[in-house]
Amino acid sequence: MRDELTASEKRLTAALDRIDRLIDRAAAAGGDAPSAEGRAENQRLSQELAALHEREAATLSACEGRLAEAHQRLVAAGQEAARLSAANEALAAANRALIEAAGLPRDEALAALEAEVEALRAARAAEMAQMGDIIDTLDRMAGEAAAPETADVDGERG
Repeated sequence: MRDELTASEKRLTAALDRIDRLIDRAAAAGGDAPSAEGRAENQRLSQELAALHEREAATLSACEGRLAEAHQRLVAAGQEAARLSAANEALAAANRALIEAAGLPRDEALAALEAEVEALRAARAAEMAQMGDIIDTLDRMAGEAAAPETADVDGERG
């Protein structure tokens, strides 16, 4: 998108330069003032360039806002994942301590360990769902950032 904006700016700048050269040639040829047509074209191109800058600034600002929001969500998801990991480690340690302290038979110890594994799987599934939500949001943002069309010098959409 930035490349398209840069290309549009270059075309507008080149058109403005051509108009300036035309005005200079007309003045050197004896014309006292630039033609009304040249001034009007110069004014139109200047307005188009200003509008292009405003659109780019608005788009950039919106993208930066969405990126900051996504970053905050990613940080929060990372913190939650770390919290869940610590809780699972604590659970595993507690299970081992209970098994050792209780002197449980092998079948009961295996049942406790299976419950621990299931808790770990559930936590992992929750983490994956959160990361999937974040990735979907980032994909939508990337798609929206690429979608806006830019106007070329002639005002056509491209």
